[in-house]
Amino acid sequence: MSDGDGLLREHRQRESRADEGGGSARLARLSRMGRMLPRERIAAVLDDGSFVELERHVLHDHARASEALAANRHPGDGVIAGLGQVGGETVALYAHDPTVMRGALGITASRKVCRLLDMASERRLPVIALVDCDGVRVEEGTDAIEAYGQIIARTVRMKARCLQVTAVFGLCVGAAAYTATLTDWVAMVDGHGFMFITGPKVTKVVTGEDVSLTDLGGADMHARLTGACHHVAADDVALAAWVRQLLLTRHMQAETDPIERGSDRLSEVVPANQRRAYDMRKVLDDVFDGGTFFELGARFGGSLLTGVARLGGRAVSVVASQPLILGGCLNVEASRKGARFVTWANRERLPIVTLVDVPGYLPGLAQEQGGIVPFGAELLTAYGNATVPLVCLVVRKSFGGASVLSFSANVRLALPTGRIAPMGVEAMAEVVLGPDVPGMSEEELRTRAGKRAAWIATQDHAWAPAESGYIDRVVAPEDARRSLAAVVCALDDRRQAIP
Repeated sequence: MSDGDGLLREHRQRESRADEGGGSARLARLSRMGRMLPRERIAAVLDDGSFVELERHVLHDHARASEALAANRHPGDGVIAGLGQVGGETVALYAHDPTVMRGALGITASRKVCRLLDMASERRLPVIALVDCDGVRVEEGTDAIEAYGQIIARTVRMKARCLQVTAVFGLCVGAAAYTATLTDWVAMVDGHGFMFITGPKVTKVVTGEDVSLTDLGGADMHARLTGACHHVAADDVALAAWVRQLLLTRHMQAETDPIERGSDRLSEVVPANQRRAYDMRKVLDDVFDGGTFFELGARFGGSLLTGVARLGGRAVSVVASQPLILGGCLNVEASRKGARFVTWANRERLPIVTLVDVPGYLPGLAQEQGGIVPFGAELLTAYGNATVPLVCLVVRKSFGGASVLSFSANVRLALPTGRIAPMGVEAMAEVVLGPDVPGMSEEELRTRAGKRAAWIATQDHAWAPAESGYIDRVVAPEDARRSLAAVVCALDDRRQAIP
């Protein structure tokens, strides 16, 4: 056998070891559970054949520290990292390999991730983390804590430079949980993805609480209660597809829905009766390019919808009241959600289109004590700091302080059903004219009722704010899509025009 044959055999063996991670038996067990393997997750997110792996064969050098480390000296050290493309856009991506010491990160793997993050930061590349990680590799001691701390530090610094997306396929524990929540968007697999600082066993020992993985850090819990999860996927395949779609939706693409198309179903969807609920998602489907609304944070702060869509082929961010939930009122959760989203959309340079049907902030002791004042102020701050084009369409109501959704806009449009006022017109009439006084005669009551009706007639229509200059134009429902697209095109300073 020639030296060349020996080198080729060694090459193939090393390549096979790198592919196997923690071993073929562990990979087979993961596959039997119906889970994607780490490299399959990467392949599902990236364009075919685009992955360029970094430090594929690196080994940790801490075998003497413990028997566990000596027995788990695998190529890549439990993390697969590199560059690839999504829809032709270059991205930085790393994936934990749960077959290597439960995906826990040690010093060597952390340094590899830091190198990738530095490359992404320098080039302003999106960063995708495919997480299946039991936190810091405790077997490597405090040096591993310091190494993971460097990942956290870079994640924080990169928030102003790069899109960062986390997909939780399995465990996301301790430092990994902090890192995930520092990124822009987090999605989790239902029933398999779990994110928490302290696990059930330690929680039981320290507090006496007997709590399940699902209650402690399940996907639905974080999506509904903490807001730390912005999408719950049914399985690994769906999660990888979600990550890919998020990256693709941010970009302007070729027009697939003609800009000339009218919003012909809008008058059927939006009731003229201000008290009747309807699903704002149907409005979004009619106004934006068909099927392009990509919702973020659907299960949290449900009275406000947030997401990305296209309008005549142009990528925009969307904030919209949801009258099906709390009548569209802003509450603590919706304010937090909206502030975070508007801040992100501004950083991504996506025009913000806001569809408004909000009767006000949700009143009550729980809301005041829960922080509606500071969290509402965060939403005000986010809109006030935005430098991208801000366009709003008042679909029905824009009342009181919740008019933050409309008053920050550069251009304000309204449907004929739109109403803008410091409060509902019925309540305004009581303030302006005063309540009925006991002992009034029938004639006096009739006179007051006539004045009240006459005053309401001057305010209870879309033309009142238009005549005062607050609304730039009242548009017919069928013209709403075309009008919004024209305004966005006129204001948007991105170079690519609508095709």
